[in-house]
Amino acid sequence: MFFICFLTIYILGNAYIVYRVMHDLKLQGIALTIFITFYLAITFLSVYSFKISRFNNPTMSAKILTEIGYIWLGIFSISLTYLLISHLAFIFGHTPKFRYNTTLITVILIVVSSVYSIINTCCDPKVREYEIKVPNLPMDKLTIVQLSDIHIDVTTKYDTIKKIVEITDSLNPDIIAFTGDLADTDITKTYEKYGLLNFKSKYGTFAVSGNHEYYRGITNYEAVCDKINFKLLNNENVLVDDKFYVAGITDDKTSKAFHYKPADVNKALSSIDFTKPVIFLSHQPNPFFESQKFPITIQLSGHTHAGQIPPFDIIEYFLYKYFCGLYKDNDSYIYVTTGTRWWGPPMRLFSKSEIVKIVLTKQG
Repeated sequence: MFFICFLTIYILGNAYIVYRVMHDLKLQGIALTIFITFYLAITFLSVYSFKISRFNNPTMSAKILTEIGYIWLGIFSISLTYLLISHLAFIFGHTPKFRYNTTLITVILIVVSSVYSIINTCCDPKVREYEIKVPNLPMDKLTIVQLSDIHIDVTTKYDTIKKIVEITDSLNPDIIAFTGDLADTDITKTYEKYGLLNFKSKYGTFAVSGNHEYYRGITNYEAVCDKINFKLLNNENVLVDDKFYVAGITDDKTSKAFHYKPADVNKALSSIDFTKPVIFLSHQPNPFFESQKFPITIQLSGHTHAGQIPPFDIIEYFLYKYFCGLYKDNDSYIYVTTGTRWWGPPMRLFSKSEIVKIVLTKQG
C-alpha cells in the first residue's frame, strides 16, 4: 500500500513538474528535447536506486548511481513543494508573463535550496549541549551523549562513521544513548570497518530499535548490537551502578506491525525505584504521552529528522507535538534529536545533523 501511494504521488508529481516548467517557461525545440530526455532518465534512475540500495555488496558505480538517485528524490520533493506553493500566486495573475516570472523565480529557488541542502550535510554533525538540573541525582553530574538515525547505507563511507565515533568519545560520556535506525543495509559482517567497536563511555552504550531495524531485519540488528556491545533494551530497564535507570522500548509502531516484541511502555518502566533518575529511550517521540505519566527524568527520541527537506519538515511540524528540540511536560523532559545523519537524500534545508550532549546536574 505504501509503495502504491508513493508511486502514485511520484508519477503525478513528476507530471506536474514537467508541465509547469515546460508550459510556463515556454520550452521548445532542442531545449524541450534536452529537458524531457534528462528528466525521464534521472527520474528512472531515482527509482532504480531503491533497488540498488538493497544490494549487500554494490560496485562503486552502483553506489554512485544510488547517491545520484537519492539526491534527485530530494530535489523532486523540494521542486514539487515549491511549485505547488508558487501555484497559489496565480490567484493574483494569469498572464503568460506573470506565470513565466513566477515559475522562473521558483526554479531558481529550487536550485539554490537543493544545492544548499546538499552542502549542509557535508560537514560533521553539530554538537548540541544542554544542562538539566535534576533533584534526585545521586551524583554531581551525569553526562549523556545521544546518537540517533545514523542510517548507514551502501553509500556510507567507513570514515564518516568513524568520525562520529571519534566526536562522541571526545565528549567523555558517562553513557551513550542510541535511539534507533542504525543501518539501512546489512552490517553484520562490516560493523568493525565503521569503527563501531570504538565507542567509549563510563557505563556503556544503551540502545533501542527504530522502525528501519524492522524493515532491514530486526534479528540482524540484535546480532549487531550484541557484537558492538550495545545494551539493547526491548521493553526493559537496567539499574546502572545503583544510581540511575536506563529504560527503553522497541519502535512504537513498527514493532506492533511486525508482531515482534511490540512496544510496551508499562513493561519497560515496571519495577523501577523512581526515587532514582530514569532515562527513557524511545525511537519515536509519541510514547512520551504515556511515559510522562511516570516520574521519568527524560525521554530521548529521534525519528523525525526535523523533516530534513520540504514538504516533510512542514508536515511533521504539525504531525508531531514533540517535533525536535527540548521540551518539558509534567516535570519530565523529552529531547527529540534531528538525527546524527539523515535518511535517503543526503540533504537538509532548515536543520543540521547533530550529536547531543545532555548533562544532568544535581539540583542544589
